[in-house]
Amino acid sequence: MMNENMDKQKQTDYPAWMCVECGYVYDPAEGDPDWNIRPGVPFEELPDDWRCPVCNASKGQFKMFDAQL
Repeated sequence: MMNENMDKQKQTDYPAWMCVECGYVYDPAEGDPDWNIRPGVPFEELPDDWRCPVCNASKGQFKMFDAQL
């Protein structure tokens, strides 16, 4: 159980990124199953050809999502 919590913490250490076109938020803790991106992959490590799964915007259309929930 402790290792699972530590793994989850590592996955959430990376910031989320929001698509400025449609508002989709890429959360590294969730990954992107549509692109076979596993949880824990930071936005910067997504493939260059990765696109927003909602509106197909490029990575350049994303801004760091800085919000406290």
